[in-house]
Amino acid sequence: MMNAYKNVMKQIHASEEFKRKIQEEMMEYKKRSFMKKIRISVGSLIACAVIAILAMVNINHDTPIDLTERIVADHSAPAASALVNIEGTITEVGEDGLSFTLDNGMEVVVTDKTKIGIDGPTAPPKEEQLFEPTFRVGNLIGGYTEDTSSHPVQAAAIYTNWNFENPIR
Repeated sequence: MMNAYKNVMKQIHASEEFKRKIQEEMMEYKKRSFMKKIRISVGSLIACAVIAILAMVNINHDTPIDLTERIVADHSAPAASALVNIEGTITEVGEDGLSFTLDNGMEVVVTDKTKIGIDGPTAPPKEEQLFEPTFRVGNLIGGYTEDTSSHPVQAAAIYTNWNFENPIR
């Protein structure tokens, strides 16, 4: 830019004083422009440093993020859990100990093919599941059968067999 100025100034017949003042103004303009670029560069560098520090502070939090406030339960939506169509409280147990009647009148038979407890990769250990070793009056039952219309129903799975008032293990 300075060379273009000098070429133009050679073509213009102006006083040496005018040429000197114009040249000083051009130098001052270049200096201001350079300083402005320096300020922008330094400001950008400081902003990046502040962002990096804030990111590091947020990453190193020891407390977990609490997402419970963001959970929205839609009780009308289908559940992603085991299907339960045997449920109620045992009112009578058969002599064999593997058949019982529930408070809703459903008669249930447990066979060797009946799955007992909860299984799968997310299931709690057997000792932590709500399952007693025997079926007895007062126990809460949750399970599944393929055919709810048969009498008595044959349980495909019994997930829960627990007495909350008087539990035994």
